[in-house]
Amino acid sequence: MVEREDERRAREIVAAALGVRVVRHDDGSAPSQVDALIMYAEGPAPLEVIGDHDDAFNRVWRAIEKYGKDLHVEGLRSRWVVTVTANAHIKGLVRALPARLLAAQDEPGADAGWRRPRLPEMLDDLDLNGAYPCAGEPVGQVRLRHPGWSGTAGADAISLWIGQVLARQADVPVKLAAHPSTQKHAFLWATIGSDYGTQLDLEDRGQPLPTSAPVLPPGVTHIWVAGTMSSQGCLAWFPDRGWWRVPMPAFSTCDSTTDASAV
Repeated sequence: MVEREDERRAREIVAAALGVRVVRHDDGSAPSQVDALIMYAEGPAPLEVIGDHDDAFNRVWRAIEKYGKDLHVEGLRSRWVVTVTANAHIKGLVRALPARLLAAQDEPGADAGWRRPRLPEMLDDLDLNGAYPCAGEPVGQVRLRHPGWSGTAGADAISLWIGQVLARQADVPVKLAAHPSTQKHAFLWATIGSDYGTQLDLEDRGQPLPTSAPVLPPGVTHIWVAGTMSSQGCLAWFPDRGWWRVPMPAFSTCDSTTDASAV
């Protein structure tokens, strides 16, 4: 069983930050194994690695790539960018949108475009967040955009997001709770569809650390959050330390294998 890249990188981040070995544990030989073990001198602690995978966001993303990344509508006098909601049914939207945009381009305010809740009537019943004309070529091109980041920036953003992710992936606290260690670590990867405030917190630009502690479900005591974009780093929350910014190590390129000493 090949180790996932996100699991390997999470192990390397934790090992470098704590100065101890972090070894792979889940080799597929038994159900409900935790992904890795943190090899403290007093005994191993479990580490579970998860990504923030929002099913609705991913469904829309894939559908845009398949049906509507670039459309051409004859008769439009500009290029247009159209942003869709997380509930959009892209295949049907692609069929309906050309005629609606042709009508909308003659509406008052069309030069600046619209954002919900101020969409014109002919666009209002579609699953759109906004529609905007753009200067330049090619005239008649319509580019659909996925919903992008959502949420609000603020001191509580990342703490609220952690609770939401762990609620969606409720098996993680259960797996960690089954381990006898008093420390139970969850490592969360933020992805392109994750909360906007969380994305900002992970940008290491000298901004203050988060201030609020995450409300963790039983079975989780320590939290790590890292971003998948090159500009983002890693934050951790420990009950005896609060929030701290984790140095990012240089990642190895070697293949991963199960460490028998961890079993």
